[in-house]
Amino acid sequence: MTIAVTFVCQWFPPEPAAVPESIAHALRDQGLRVEVLTGIPNYPTGIVAEGYAASRAVSEVQHGIRVRRTPLYPSHDTSAVKRLLNYASWALSSAVLGQKQLRKADANLVYSSPATAAFPAMVAKTLWRTPYVLLVQDVWPDSIFASGFLSGRLSQVIFRMVDTFVRCAYSMADHVAVISPGMADLLIERGVPSDKVSVVYNWLPEGDSAVDEGATSSVREDLGIPDDAKLFLYAGNHGRAQALDSLVDAFMDPATAPAHLVLLGDGVSKPDLVRRAAGKDRLHFLDPVPREEAVRMSRASDVHVVSLADDPLFAVTMPSKVQSGLATGLPVLVVAPGDSAAVVTGECAGLAASPGDVAAVVEAVSVFNEMTQKDLAKMGERGREAYERLMARGIGAARLAFLLQQAALRRGTRSMATATAVSNEGEKL
Repeated sequence: MTIAVTFVCQWFPPEPAAVPESIAHALRDQGLRVEVLTGIPNYPTGIVAEGYAASRAVSEVQHGIRVRRTPLYPSHDTSAVKRLLNYASWALSSAVLGQKQLRKADANLVYSSPATAAFPAMVAKTLWRTPYVLLVQDVWPDSIFASGFLSGRLSQVIFRMVDTFVRCAYSMADHVAVISPGMADLLIERGVPSDKVSVVYNWLPEGDSAVDEGATSSVREDLGIPDDAKLFLYAGNHGRAQALDSLVDAFMDPATAPAHLVLLGDGVSKPDLVRRAAGKDRLHFLDPVPREEAVRMSRASDVHVVSLADDPLFAVTMPSKVQSGLATGLPVLVVAPGDSAAVVTGECAGLAASPGDVAAVVEAVSVFNEMTQKDLAKMGERGREAYERLMARGIGAARLAFLLQQAALRRGTRSMATATAVSNEGEKL
């Protein structure tokens, strides 16, 4: 069944939105006719990209996909008011100026981050009965409050308003797809029917998951890491949410020798971490590098590291670092709660330690230190197989395409039933 789908997402290239872009192309490869409804590009700086105007809608074609962009208030700074204006302005403009596109679709797919992106699809559902599928990337209102994005006396009022909105979005959706099992359980606890919820893991953008045997990096040589010392690599943001303190402390402990930890990236916590590790020769802090070089560095390491703070919200998320580690074919050390640890350990693709528990991290590193390269390779192979079976592009795209096809089919069935009922009433008259 070939259906027309409008993919609703606030961010799309030329913004750094690799996941939404990959979803649009993957659905097209599944045989769906895909168009995109998105905003004027301004993420992540809040500065409108060259060639666009924040107040003017525009239509264009990117790689064979028609993209409709509607106006917004450009902002991505630390002001909660301005950020909310950014979200709300695009939700309203797309609900008005994107209705033609939404109406003609057989089904709409909403990339629910931010959650306000559901609004135009909700309007189309009300006006034209066009069904939509929600793809929930983070749980609102939890995520905006856990990040400290909103606080103060009005926070509880805003919390209730946002909570009411997202519950309505779930209720009106034909189906709700989420990116982790824990997120599914959380939404079911909040009243979303279990048969209306499916897990569809995010996959890595095209090219990121390919194992390039020829890719090499001189990181080990550059940092003077001995060949017999295992190299643990953490690549990503160094912020409070990543809670890297316990990881750094573990590699300051003599019990983890001779392993080395390389922390690649930047963030608000990096200066404190660097000071914390001063004088320790098994800890290395590197500045961000282009994606291609990061991939090469990953190939040169022995263990891929995932780290998140011990927060209930993070327990039900699935950071892309998990997919990256599994797809690369490396063993994974997960210093994070919930789903991230469960997937990795459940597939025997790595080890886990509780966030903030330095002793547990030390123990996990010590176990890795005792493993042979053959043992590590087998663990990595299991991770790679798990990625291909659970998270690969073809798997996730096929699941989303099926959900959209079912939504369109149910819409057609309901329309036929309504038409039949009207016809029968006419015959009675």
